[in-house]
Amino acid sequence: MAEAHTEVPTEKAPGLPQMDFATFEEQVVWLFLTFIVLFLIVSRLVLPRVTKVLEEREERIATDLDTAERFKKEAEDVKNAYEEAVAQARKQAHDTIIGAKEQIQADIAKAQADLDASLAEKAAAAEASIVKAREEALASVGDVAKEVAGELVSKLGGLDGDDAGVAKAVDAALSDAKGA
Repeated sequence: MAEAHTEVPTEKAPGLPQMDFATFEEQVVWLFLTFIVLFLIVSRLVLPRVTKVLEEREERIATDLDTAERFKKEAEDVKNAYEEAVAQARKQAHDTIIGAKEQIQADIAKAQADLDASLAEKAAAAEASIVKAREEALASVGDVAKEVAGELVSKLGGLDGDDAGVAKAVDAALSDAKGA
């Protein structure tokens, strides 16, 4: 540094003090000193803290990504298990419906067979009853025919007919009718 200034200016120079070339060297020295102090503060205190925060943030992000990936895999596993359970439930429901349908068809077939057997029994009983009634009617027809024939002979012919002869004639006519 060249010379020391012992004079104190009493008057301020117009303009910016930074542009005063008389104090330029002092300003450069103070600039370097301030820069060095700020550099030391930033490099020793602030930068390690920022670095630590950034590293923690990276770790947290990596952990969160790993956790998210694990949760995604678990969600896919749960989804696959759910879909498998739904498919199995649908198959089981389908099998149950098919089984119930077959059981109902078997019950209907059994009920139909029972009804057919019951109707066949009733039809056979009705036929037997009709045959019996027919036989009874035919048996009584002979008696009625004998009475009617006797009455006809007596009323139309004016004769008192022989009941035995009329009965013989009616039996002969009935046997001819049955044979035909």
